[in-house]
Amino acid sequence: MRGETMAAVDSARGRFFVIDGIDGCGKSTQAALLAHALRAETGRIVLHLREPGSTALGERLRAILLARDLELAPPVETLLFAAARAQMLAERVEPALERGEHVVCERFHASTFAYQACAGGLSERAVLDLLERWAGAPAPDLVVLLELDVEEAARRRGAPGDRIEDKGLEHQRRVARGFRRYAEVARVAVATVDAAPAADVVLERVLAEVRRAL
Repeated sequence: MRGETMAAVDSARGRFFVIDGIDGCGKSTQAALLAHALRAETGRIVLHLREPGSTALGERLRAILLARDLELAPPVETLLFAAARAQMLAERVEPALERGEHVVCERFHASTFAYQACAGGLSERAVLDLLERWAGAPAPDLVVLLELDVEEAARRRGAPGDRIEDKGLEHQRRVARGFRRYAEVARVAVATVDAAPAADVVLERVLAEVRRAL
C-alpha cells in the first residue's frame, strides 16, 4: 500500500482532492486523515482547506451563511458560496498546486449542487453552470462523496450547530439525494465511499480512490 504507488506522481504540479457529503458524514475527519496520509506517502506539502472559508473573505462569508439570525434564499446562498470558493481557488488552491503541493478541501461544488439546487429548488443546470463559470478553475482531480444514512449522520453530528443544520432531517434527505444526483451529472471525476465503517476503514477506501487519481 505504502510507497511506490503514491510516491511516484507523474507531474510537478500538485493534485486537488475534495471530500464532500451530508452534515455529519465525517468530512473533516477524513480530510485530515487524507492530508496526513498524502504527506507521508508522497513527501509533499499538503494544504488542508475547508469551504466556505480558508481565506479572510471566505471566513466572513461563512459566518454570514451559517448565521441563525439571517434568512437567505437559495439563489443568495449560491452566489455567496461561489464568491467564497472563487476567492479560495485564486488565493490558496492555484498557488499551492503551482508550488507542487497537494490540496485536500472539505466541500466544493457538490455541496452547492446538493443543498441549493436539489434541496433548495434551483435549476441543476443553472447552478452547475454558474459554479463552473465563476469558480471552476482549478477543478478537482477527484471528488470523494462520503455516503451515510441521514439518521446516523444526525446521531454522529449531535445537536444542530448552524442555520443550515437547523433545517432538519427531511432537508438532509433531499441533500443526500442531491449528492447522489451530482455523482451522475458532474463533469469531474467522482468516487462514492461508504462512510458507515470505522474511520480507518473509510480512509483505506478513500486512499484507494485517491491512488487511482494519482
